[in-house]
Amino acid sequence: MTKEYYQIKDKCREGLLKYLAEAVSLLPKISNPKILDIGCGTGVPTLWIAENYGGVITAIDTDKRALEWLQMKLADKKLENHVNPLNISFFDLKTESDYFDIILAEGFLNIIGFRQGFVKVIRMIRKGGYFLIHDEYKDHEMKCDFILKNGCDLVGTLFLDEIVWWNDYYRQLEAEINSIVIKQAKAAFKAELKEIAFYRKDPSQFRSIYYIIRRHY
Repeated sequence: MTKEYYQIKDKCREGLLKYLAEAVSLLPKISNPKILDIGCGTGVPTLWIAENYGGVITAIDTDKRALEWLQMKLADKKLENHVNPLNISFFDLKTESDYFDIILAEGFLNIIGFRQGFVKVIRMIRKGGYFLIHDEYKDHEMKCDFILKNGCDLVGTLFLDEIVWWNDYYRQLEAEINSIVIKQAKAAFKAELKEIAFYRKDPSQFRSIYYIIRRHY
C-alpha cells in the first residue's frame, strides 16, 4: 500500500478516537502500565494511548507494511521508547500469564470468536488489570454473561450505533476516495469501497460496542 493510502485511512480512523477516549476514561490511572494492543494496524489507537494515557505498549499485527508506517509515525512523534511494534500473530506471542496491566482488542475477538478469544487473552492480564474490547454489538447479552462468568467485572460499556460509523468514519472515507484522481491510486481502496457498499445495504450490521472489563481472579 502507498503512503497516500495509509494517510487517508489514518485520517478517517482518527474520527473514531473520541470513543476510544471515552472508553479509556473509565479506567483508573495506572503508573507506567504494561499495555498490549492486539491487531494494532497502523497504530491510530496505539498512538493516542501513548500520548494521552502513557505506559509501555506492545503493538502487534501481522501486516508488516502497516507496522512500517506505524514505526515512521513513532519516529516523527519521538515515541519509539513507549511503543514496541511486533510483526507477529497473537497466537505466536510468547508472554507469561498475568503480565499486562491493560490489553486493547479492537475487532480481534470478532475475527476469532468472542469466547475463544476472551479466554486466551484474559489469562495474560494481571489480576486487577483491564481488558478493553471493541466488538460488534451482535450477541451483546451473551457476551456480558460470559464476561461475568469468567472471573471479571464489567466496569462499563460504550455503544456505537450505525449513524456514528457513517458520520465519523465512512462518510469521510468515501469522500477521500472519491477525491482521488489517479485511477491506480483509487484501486488500492477496493476493499474499503466494498465495505461502504455493504454499509449502505445493511447499516445495522455496523453497530459496535466497547466493553471495559476488570479481571478480579
